[in-house]
Amino acid sequence: MSEYRDQKAARPKVEDVILDLVKEEHRETALDFVGYIRADKMAPAWASTNSWKVSYKGQCLCYLRTAGTARYHNLDDGSWHINFAVYSDNVYEISVSDEAVKMIWDNVRYCTNCSNCIPANHLTINGKEFDKVCHQWLVIKNPDADQLNCIKKLLEAVRFTILKKDKE
Repeated sequence: MSEYRDQKAARPKVEDVILDLVKEEHRETALDFVGYIRADKMAPAWASTNSWKVSYKGQCLCYLRTAGTARYHNLDDGSWHINFAVYSDNVYEISVSDEAVKMIWDNVRYCTNCSNCIPANHLTINGKEFDKVCHQWLVIKNPDADQLNCIKKLLEAVRFTILKKDKE
């Protein structure tokens, strides 16, 4: 049986896969992130081999992936990443330092028309506008503690935007 079929049948907990596949130097941060999303009632749901979808009110916030997921995610052995989903025309205000928000700005990915996905998006982060943004607009590989704190603040901003739109 393939690893995909095995995982599809078992729906492994992300923590178990992190303990098995993520290098010790990155493991604590990965488990911290999973603990954070679980504490905020955003349970990661198995999506595919070594990939979990994190949703809020039925909308995808991000994916958490470990090495061994699809090759096009470019994850080395022992690594993991957080991959944010984008919703066009959203405006995010993140309560972080200028240095921390610059880390996000510097990692925004732009659309390269690589596949048949949603059209390029527009979003605004702390007043800075981004056009033609990839649907996988932010991917942070093996974040350190400072980056993870910024990512948590970004998740809060995305959740707030979803909640606000839900009330409109």
